[in-house]
Amino acid sequence: MFGRTERLFSRGQRALARRDFAAAETLLRDALATDPAYAHIHLYLAHALAEQERLPEAERALAAAIDMAPTSFVFRLHHGIIVLDAGEPARAAGAFADAARLAPDNRFVAGYAELASWTERGGPPTARLAEQAGDLPESFGARVLLRLAETTLETRGGAAAVALLDPPPEPIGLSFGLWLGGLRHRDRLGYAEQLLGRRRFDEAAVFIASQPGLMAHPRGPGLLEQARRGTLRRLDDALAGCAPAHRGTLLLHRYEVENDLGDHDAVRRTLTEWCDAYTAAGAPAGQRPLAAAVLRRLGALEIERGRYESALALCARSREARAERETAGVEALAHLGLGRRRAARHVFEDFLENALFPLDARVAEAARVSPA
Repeated sequence: MFGRTERLFSRGQRALARRDFAAAETLLRDALATDPAYAHIHLYLAHALAEQERLPEAERALAAAIDMAPTSFVFRLHHGIIVLDAGEPARAAGAFADAARLAPDNRFVAGYAELASWTERGGPPTARLAEQAGDLPESFGARVLLRLAETTLETRGGAAAVALLDPPPEPIGLSFGLWLGGLRHRDRLGYAEQLLGRRRFDEAAVFIASQPGLMAHPRGPGLLEQARRGTLRRLDDALAGCAPAHRGTLLLHRYEVENDLGDHDAVRRTLTEWCDAYTAAGAPAGQRPLAAAVLRRLGALEIERGRYESALALCARSREARAERETAGVEALAHLGLGRRRAARHVFEDFLENALFPLDARVAEAARVSPA
């Protein structure tokens, strides 16, 4: 492990992991110069070359590895991965089939074969792929998410693609007063109307939204919108005369209500106003986490409008405020919208790394409902 070949190999692997592909290529070629028959160095060199869009050279490196270890499934598996990343699912499927003949029970081979099959045939993914997406590492998950985001963006638009990245909704929590009020009033619709009549718009909105029975009532959605519109009027009145120190909090509250109403133009104006106030205040350090989230949300709105370069710029500003995993998801969608599939895959890996993101649930949902 302390020989020159191993040192160069390890350094090449580390360069590949940090996505310095040119440096990885140099180090791995130097390692091969000391031991040309080291099959795994050829494999890593193939990935370094493929990531630089040099597929023929990458395939030659893998062919050399396969010749050195013809009974190992690993090199045929990675041949398929490289070809799949290059956008050739049919050839990738052939490589995965070769790997499966050598390792019929290997879950990596089965997962990549399923992914190649989905990529080649189109349509929704299978339930089996959903299970595999939850079991295999981030590198596989990123390729599945890339394909899922790609098909969603093409068939259902930017808003649906952004929604893929959202965490599962949390249950709406009621204050003790609203919880007790709901218990004391059998007629919950009447209780909601009482809250509105008392101009307790915020509480009325929370109460109505938390009651599935009310939302199923013909009048429920209309009462909910009435409550939210009332909240907006109150917030606008408060903003008209508030001190600068309180303006940011009120703007974020207004954003939440506008977002609940689905008014994305209003959301964009409110968040831009918040960013302007944050910048004018000298970008205070205590507000950087909020700024990162606001800029990321503005980037997601640009994805929905198909303005991918603008989304990337907003993601860069979000990272400057505070580097957060969630920003990588929006950034990946922007790269995908611009046709940069490799860059999108890399950033999706960052998005999935060490995260409890329900990728298997997202794929299972897509498997149940074919894109319209």
